[in-house]
Amino acid sequence: MRFAIESWIWYTVAVGIIVARLISRSILFGSVKRLQYDDWIMGLLVLGSYTTLIVMTNIAAKSNSNLLPPDFPLQSLTSKDISDRQYGSKIGIVVEQMQIVVIWLNKACLLILYYRLTRMVASKENMAIKLLAVYVALAFVVMEILYFGVWCRPFHEYWAIPTYNSQCDRLTDHRITNAVFNISSDIMMLCIALPMFIRTLLPLKRKLILCCIFSLGIFVILAAILNKYYSFKSPYSTSTWISWYIREASTAILVANLPFTWTLLRKLFNLGAFDSSAPPPPTYHSSRTAGGRRTQRKRDNHQAPAIKEKAALNGSQNSDVSKDSKEPRSSGGRLVPSETPTTMQSDHSDQPLVSEMSSRPDTWDVEAQRVVIAQPKRAQIAPSVASSGISRLSSTKRQTGGGGGGGGGRSARDRKARAKIAEKANK
Repeated sequence: MRFAIESWIWYTVAVGIIVARLISRSILFGSVKRLQYDDWIMGLLVLGSYTTLIVMTNIAAKSNSNLLPPDFPLQSLTSKDISDRQYGSKIGIVVEQMQIVVIWLNKACLLILYYRLTRMVASKENMAIKLLAVYVALAFVVMEILYFGVWCRPFHEYWAIPTYNSQCDRLTDHRITNAVFNISSDIMMLCIALPMFIRTLLPLKRKLILCCIFSLGIFVILAAILNKYYSFKSPYSTSTWISWYIREASTAILVANLPFTWTLLRKLFNLGAFDSSAPPPPTYHSSRTAGGRRTQRKRDNHQAPAIKEKAALNGSQNSDVSKDSKEPRSSGGRLVPSETPTTMQSDHSDQPLVSEMSSRPDTWDVEAQRVVIAQPKRAQIAPSVASSGISRLSSTKRQTGGGGGGGGGRSARDRKARAKIAEKANK
């Protein structure tokens, strides 16, 4: 009874988070039809397999199986007892498979998220995620081949009573293999994700929120360790180790879905954008280019609240405050660097991480917002050095006649007009 209550509480919370994610993403994209692959994986495959897992674990907790103690009197089993134990053993196969499917589908959704976050700003992490995705996929294939074709042969021995192969009732080798692949992949995902979020240019509070959510993966690893530990220590107490199956799967669902619920929370509680207090990343675009104007508008919009607060405190004019708060713009077509050194350089610095978000800069979830990942050990360019280099470039250009086909940078029309004026003066 206690196991049933705990399992259905977990189910209610996990399904609620999945529904919140789908609603939040639908609001973000403007339509259910625009949901992405990982949303459909979570809403259909994960939800279906997780529901099956909860139902089957509740049946398995009340059933007997072909896992018998060494001194069990086989002669006391009636035909009905054998039939019931065979049924319980078949339910155990379904439980084992649904738990694997739920865990690995959640891994797939997280890897899709990490890939989208890093594909334009962090090439090393992106390559690591691709390699990890290959490892996770191969682990699933190897584990299933071993379970269905190697460990217990013939296959019907999984529910045979009695069975004389310990791999058919205790699943020793299968559980060791599962633990190795599952725990190692979770640790690698944490080692990639947490440093990535720590280096983002988000405010400290937002970083802590993200890191706390993804740190729940530590509990997922702990649950994976404990369910294998109790399955070996107390194999005949089914409800003990099977409880950790539910805890591991449910927590994995929370980790994979909580970061996507911010849009819904904003609607319900009138919250601001997740990265609203983080300025756009510094760039070296000219204000005459589209990228430079777009970056300047973003910085102006970010500084607007501070400008208004300063105007209210000092009683100054809004025009004076806005004038003082703006960054220096380019003059004479020359590039003017921003006030801070560059901490991250990307070839697509002015593009959102998800193309659909370009028309909605005020909406956010963990992949749609502008997560800027600062590259470690990156050379920083001081504004003074950049300015002097640009000034030298401009002076060299004038000396060599650049910009107008010769003549100190003047256009052909300008030179002709000056020649006519000089000719008239001589006359």
